[in-house]
Amino acid sequence: MTTAQDEFRHAPPPEHDHLLYGDTLWVSVVDREANIFGINHFHLTNKGFARFEALYVIDGVMQLYGNKVPLGPAPDNGPWSDGVLTYAVTKPLEEIRITMDGPRYGFDLKFAGRFPVFDYEDCVRGNPLSHSNYYGGHFEQGMHCTGDFEIRGGPAKGSVRKIDSWSHRDHSWSDRFAVEPPWEIPDASNPGHFWPSVQIERAHINAFGIIDQAGVDPATTPVGGFISDKNGSRAITAARAQVLRADDHRTAVAFRYELTMPDGEVLHIRTGRKYGQVKLWDRAENDLENRLDCYEPFFDFEIEETGERGYGVAEYSIRPPSPRWLV
Repeated sequence: MTTAQDEFRHAPPPEHDHLLYGDTLWVSVVDREANIFGINHFHLTNKGFARFEALYVIDGVMQLYGNKVPLGPAPDNGPWSDGVLTYAVTKPLEEIRITMDGPRYGFDLKFAGRFPVFDYEDCVRGNPLSHSNYYGGHFEQGMHCTGDFEIRGGPAKGSVRKIDSWSHRDHSWSDRFAVEPPWEIPDASNPGHFWPSVQIERAHINAFGIIDQAGVDPATTPVGGFISDKNGSRAITAARAQVLRADDHRTAVAFRYELTMPDGEVLHIRTGRKYGQVKLWDRAENDLENRLDCYEPFFDFEIEETGERGYGVAEYSIRPPSPRWLV
């Protein structure tokens, strides 16, 4: 069960203290009226450093911020900051605040829980992330984001826009990227996981699965995710995804999901307009080695059975990462 203390940093089990271990925080901003779409991403490690990211598409133009700074290895309760980007827990399991004071943009955003948190251990077959070198924990939550976003460069320089939209956040603590990859990796573009965050008026829907499930027993394939609504946050029981990719084999053009709700209802959710995408800065201790191509496209969504419309993020990965070396 997720507790209030899980909002903060975690220590690795003693037998794994020598491995790279840390807390990863992911928070979305998707505001169509303000024309601002972004992901705030943090990796707080036990190896003496943390990474801070604010990855945004502003008026259709990608603007990315990333920084790596020293951080003590001992768990603490924050706030965590690199001097520009700051993440603070204001009410455990209920509210967080993220601020930024950068040269190209700045913001002061509050994220309040729309619904209770969902612990991924409560997924239909347990935490599906545990198959991928994860241990520790993982929780997610549908949020309501409000605040001010100031554009400090470009043609809209000086514009201050109000943010008032639904959002999603997750928090993991694990030995992410601790295992060294193979010496040589193939040149390929294989679809990996899907992880949509769908916000509609009455609910928040999330799913996790593997895109290509051909020949895989549905009873054993990894599945995760939940629906949050007036009845609380409950695990969905099945998830499949189809993805249409561009000629580069890596850029997602559209998705269609088939999700089975806790009561057995099957929903088909398709993407509509795409507003752009960013890619996470996923590294281990070697800054020059890309460890994962994890994309975050921003889409409109529609539930085919009900006609309900919303918006959110349709995260997915392509394996192996390309380019691998960032020099």
